Amino acid sequence: MNNRRFFWQLFPAALLIIVISVSALSWYGTQIIQTFYYQEMEEDIKDRAILLRPHINQLLTSTSTIDQLQQFCRQIGRAAATRVTVISGDGTVLADSNEDPTQMDRHDSRPEIQKAATGSVGASLRFSKTLGRNMLYIAIPLTTDKPRDGVLRLSVSAEALDAVLSSTRKKLLLGLLLIALIAAGLSYYFARRISRPLEEMRQGAERLASGEIDHPIIISDNNVPKEMTDLSHSLNNMAEQLNGRIKIISQQRNELEAVFSSMTDGVLAIGPDHTIIRINRAAAELFHIDGQAVKGMIFEGVIRNRVLQKFLSKSLESDVSINKDLSLMENGEQMTLHCNTQPLYDGEDKRIGILVVLNNLTRINQLESIRQDFVANVSHELKTPITVIRGYVETLLDGAMADSGEATNFLKTIHRQGIRLDAIVDDLLTLAHIEDTAEKNVMKLRQEKICPILETAVQTCLVGAEQKKITINIECDADIMAAVNRPMLEQAIINLLTNAVAYSPDQSAISVTAKQQKNSAGSEIVSISVQDQGPGISSEHQKRIFERFYRCDKARSREHGGTGLGLAIVKHIADCHNGTVELASHLGDGSTFTLILEAGNKE
Repeated sequence: MNNRRFFWQLFPAALLIIVISVSALSWYGTQIIQTFYYQEMEEDIKDRAILLRPHINQLLTSTSTIDQLQQFCRQIGRAAATRVTVISGDGTVLADSNEDPTQMDRHDSRPEIQKAATGSVGASLRFSKTLGRNMLYIAIPLTTDKPRDGVLRLSVSAEALDAVLSSTRKKLLLGLLLIALIAAGLSYYFARRISRPLEEMRQGAERLASGEIDHPIIISDNNVPKEMTDLSHSLNNMAEQLNGRIKIISQQRNELEAVFSSMTDGVLAIGPDHTIIRINRAAAELFHIDGQAVKGMIFEGVIRNRVLQKFLSKSLESDVSINKDLSLMENGEQMTLHCNTQPLYDGEDKRIGILVVLNNLTRINQLESIRQDFVANVSHELKTPITVIRGYVETLLDGAMADSGEATNFLKTIHRQGIRLDAIVDDLLTLAHIEDTAEKNVMKLRQEKICPILETAVQTCLVGAEQKKITINIECDADIMAAVNRPMLEQAIINLLTNAVAYSPDQSAISVTAKQQKNSAGSEIVSISVQDQGPGISSEHQKRIFERFYRCDKARSREHGGTGLGLAIVKHIADCHNGTVELASHLGDGSTFTLILEAGNKE
């Protein structure tokens, strides 16, 4: 298929036609000139031969010898710069002005000799082996009544003719080049004048195709054919009509795209050949894939879960909508999806696939499970001391007051349970205060040195540690600073130290370490770690250890007097500081809790 521009189709064709025409004319003129010069030379030599013929006949019929004939031919040949040859009727050379006739071959086979023997004038232009150049030969019979009795042949070099023709060819070639240049310039001018409006219309049409519909097609040259002007006006009118329609379509498309992209539910369209037609951001994030890259791909190669693959394949074969909850394993985690599929049709009511809406119920189920656990735990945590208090009060009312010793023990137990209830209420109020502060974004952070905060927290927990003969070591650079709320950070460190003291064996050691370093993103952070030598925490409990009232070992936790809210408070305090809290623990190897905060400037 020829896709060359119109200019390069018109310009070379016009130039080629002109060059071929001029070349043909030059060749024809050269042939005419060559024929003209050949005929002129032929007539001139023939006239010379006719003038010499009487003298040659006189020498042949007189008593002159062959030597005299040879001498005459040499003299005449030198004077006229012409080769003169006399040939007998049998082709034997009798005399020659340039060569020894006795050494020359018979000439009866020469074409000009044969023709002269018939009584006509013979002419021939050929290469002479004797002289080594092109020669023009003219032969006439010595006698008109008996042409076969002998022939007189004159010849001249064709170099003059060749020189004239060569000069003529050079002049014609120069003229041809000049004409070609002029023709090229004129062809270029006219071809460009014809193709420029078409090029401008093409560029205008490309702008329209690329979306620049507000720029009409304008032809710079006013002297263009009416057909081209009408075509440009038609294209501009078409662009104006398309402009309005495209704006409406673009607005509708943007609205649909905005709705499609902003949906929190995963949505994907699948064709009948199992290819992904469209997928929104929520669905792409759900399966951890690139939404743009997977378009046009087979969904079995993108979504690797066989349960979901089977459901989608079944939906493609069905003509009705399907609703189903699917329990899947995605990246090693349990995931619950509510899947709703609808047949998908085009504008001509032709089935083009299915539309799938995926509602991720995993988080909802997890929150529901956490809510149920929280309600059960908080109910249990509050009910236990209330039950104890109520039971002992009823016992006292039933007569135990009479025994002063038993009554005192009962009252001490009631007092302990009251303290426990007070601690639970205090922790709940603390959590509520932290959450309210975080929601209102009124947490005040100041650049504080970390070491004094750690020392204050250690002093608070030192009494409990000394009772178990536990040593608390602090490692902290005095210059480490961070943007913190000092009371809340102290509370978080105290909670971590309280847990560490509670679960560490007697005569063990607890390490409190603060370091300033860079994270993986290159930002400066401060990490505060509390490391104990306790029993450790198994992996199945580590993900939920920061939930409210969550206990790994409920009976043992209550023995240590915990409320089940200490680590939840630590996590919320870390969140309020735009930080995180991490846990590293193995059964039997102790636990390390690490608070990670943004670093401040050193003074």
